[in-house]
Amino acid sequence: MTHLSLADPVRATLFSGEAGRQTAMAKDILAEAGLHFDELNKLRVLDPEVTQQTIELKEECKDFVDKIGQFQKIVGGLIELVDQLAKEAENEKMKVSG
Repeated sequence: MTHLSLADPVRATLFSGEAGRQTAMAKDILAEAGLHFDELNKLRVLDPEVTQQTIELKEECKDFVDKIGQFQKIVGGLIELVDQLAKEAENEKMKVSG
């Protein structure tokens, strides 16, 4: 029976190289099946690049919704101002005509 001594650098290199190849093969097989590992080595259904793009899109959408909210407030204030000016103009017309 042969024992692998991790103290032997040649054997350790061969062992880690083989394990690395097996890990790469396993990841390739999983990727073909649509499964991926994230940076924490958690198994994910989405490709990490797609996940990152999804996060970026979510942030952009939130920014867009925030800007739309600000726009609605500005437009609401403008509508109130125009209504107030219209009422004042109507009051002035009434004073002049009558």
